[in-house]
Amino acid sequence: MLKSKISGSSKNELESILSSIQHYCAYQERCSLDVDLKLTQWKVSTDKIRKIMTHLKKEGFIDDERYARIFVRSKFHINKWGRTKIRYELKYRNIPDNLISKAMEEIGDDDYIRTIQELILKKKSEINTGKNLNIREKIITFVTGKGFEFDLISKVLTELKI
Repeated sequence: MLKSKISGSSKNELESILSSIQHYCAYQERCSLDVDLKLTQWKVSTDKIRKIMTHLKKEGFIDDERYARIFVRSKFHINKWGRTKIRYELKYRNIPDNLISKAMEEIGDDDYIRTIQELILKKKSEINTGKNLNIREKIITFVTGKGFEFDLISKVLTELKI
């Protein structure tokens, strides 16, 4: 048990930290970085953090691959983010490249293109055509800002004749 492995803390203090961090992990999917930062914020010592993290991973409270897969699905389907932005955000959270690649498999190519089409059409409908503006440029800026690749955006714009 973890409690016996971490010395120098009162039993109640340790149980409180462990219970709180398990609740934090159970409430919402967390990556290792999230949990490490939370424990650091709580001023838990580095040695204790390492032991707690090992325990949480062993017990299934933290799983960076599971986190990455859920992150990819939610950011793509809910937030309409592209692969570039998702990959960047996962790297920022210290998720290893091999796990990022596995997680990216959650996005189907057909869904990806369809989402680009939806974003383009949505943005086109929002642009005031009364002014002499470069609609194509504004659409590209918007969709690349969502993290989609320029070459795919250009291809879809050409197919949609925009």
